[in-house]
Amino acid sequence: MAHRTSGRSADEIVATLADLSLFASLTDGARASIANRFERIAFERDEVIVFEGAPPDWLYVVLDGFVKLVKHSDDGREIILHVATRGDMIGGVSAFGRRPHPFTAQAMVPSVALRAAGPDFAALMKDHPDVASQTVTLLIDELTEAHETAKSLATERVERRIARQLVKLTTKLGRPTPGGVEIAVPLARQDVADLAGTTVESAIRVLSRWRRAGLVRTVDGRLVVEDMARVRALAEEPL
Repeated sequence: MAHRTSGRSADEIVATLADLSLFASLTDGARASIANRFERIAFERDEVIVFEGAPPDWLYVVLDGFVKLVKHSDDGREIILHVATRGDMIGGVSAFGRRPHPFTAQAMVPSVALRAAGPDFAALMKDHPDVASQTVTLLIDELTEAHETAKSLATERVERRIARQLVKLTTKLGRPTPGGVEIAVPLARQDVADLAGTTVESAIRVLSRWRRAGLVRTVDGRLVVEDMARVRALAEEPL
């Protein structure tokens, strides 16, 4: 269950804000003046942070961990639109009125975030236009990624969809290793299927074929892309 983390003084909140690009334009004094609008909150693995369709009471900024933003198809399948990491915003709609949350956000590992009430963040943006501008940019990026995911699901083969998701994840969360590029977030086979909007059986078949071909392998629950060039070529091949 989510809980406020203890022992976090106002000065520590100010230091945290200073380390986030969303608030980088603010002076130390400005960050000190808004620190009381935020609280630090932790989530357990698999805990839902916001539900799709729920009232937009809170806005979150991820500090640590990985949070998946998901939609559910008509047949009940889960589609991962985005994996949020440090500095990413969740629930930005809460600062722009009363539209319900457009997706469910769920912690993939134990995660920590700052949260602020929607009206408080709206007031903060009014007082600090640079933060408002950065917030809009983050929301536009999120919307663009969702549109690209929808287009991919409608037009591309499963293998290409999986390849595109692996390229995206290695770009954002990749860690070079002697054996390839390791994706920092642990991905179960179901997660890969949900990222590509396919069945777990289809994801298993593709990944098994790629393992035999030397494209990927799994180490301690994390996917390692061994042949980045070939996976990128699969992602970019013509329809």
